[in-house]
Amino acid sequence: MDSILIEGLRCRAHVGVPIKERRRLQEVRIDLRMGLDLKPAGRADRVEKTLDYAAVAREVKEIVRSRSFRLVEAMAEAVAGKVLEKFKPASVRVRIRKFSVPGTDSVGVKITRGRSRTTSSRPSGRELRGVGEGDRPSPL
Repeated sequence: MDSILIEGLRCRAHVGVPIKERRRLQEVRIDLRMGLDLKPAGRADRVEKTLDYAAVAREVKEIVRSRSFRLVEAMAEAVAGKVLEKFKPASVRVRIRKFSVPGTDSVGVKITRGRSRTTSSRPSGRELRGVGEGDRPSPL
């Protein structure tokens, strides 16, 4: 599947388990990979046939700035859900890094989510349902 990428989106967020950490704004960096068929946009050379990167970036910044999160996992879920709902890619991979653990370059999460066929307005191809690279689905 083709992808649109936004990498290194810098955001200020209230995130952390201890209230002391959540009280202060800290930088997080967000990478997005949105899966969709880019052939129509590439052939037509028309922005209407693709996703507006700037609109996605603005929406993600608003999600992160609009509330306080205990976990970067919760932040990633909020970002993935809104991107899927508003911009309708077949899938979205969200990677969030924060820089609060001494002795590390960063800590964070990476999740992949997809839309179900019943909510899809475009063909989704192979749907991703939260199993990332190297992850294995857990048995039920």
